[in-house]
Amino acid sequence: MEWMIKDFACGDVLEAVLAAIIIAGLFFWIRERVLGIPDFSGKWYLRSKTEKSAYRPYENMELQHNLFLRLEGNNIRGASEKVYEDSSYGKRSTHTRHVLKYTGKYRARAQIEGSIQKNIFGPDILTLHATEYGESRQSTIYCRFELKKKFNLFSDRKATKFEGDFYSMVADQSGKVCLSKEPFHQSIPEIKEKV
Repeated sequence: MEWMIKDFACGDVLEAVLAAIIIAGLFFWIRERVLGIPDFSGKWYLRSKTEKSAYRPYENMELQHNLFLRLEGNNIRGASEKVYEDSSYGKRSTHTRHVLKYTGKYRARAQIEGSIQKNIFGPDILTLHATEYGESRQSTIYCRFELKKKFNLFSDRKATKFEGDFYSMVADQSGKVCLSKEPFHQSIPEIKEKV
């Protein structure tokens, strides 16, 4: 027993403990700062632009939604309301397009569920699935965003704009979508006459 006490060096133990604390802190900092998840909690704005649709009047349609999201680990939950539409006027020959701003009871509401898939060697993937309760029927919209990594050592991970793709069951629509902390431009809410 005496030989164990003689060879024991208190300084070596303290050095090992200190090294373990520094390494654990470094791993935690890298996980949170470099590889962490952006904070999606709060108010967001979503703009979708239809590129393809089985119903021609929906082509080039722009919709805007206000979203409230809550981040729970890698999962996202929230709600949205449709606030704006800029689309063609269909088969009417008197107008080329119409612009609508939805207010109050005319705003279609949606429940949102989503998740963030972490990828070490590629972009993280944010998916949002919205079930919208419209006037005539319930519809489903799926959005997919690639979250590009910015390997800044002191990044605060507070990205404010993401671009991606969307797919909707309404008239088999697909196109581009943008999620932003800042509101998008909106045209004047009136029917534009043909010139």
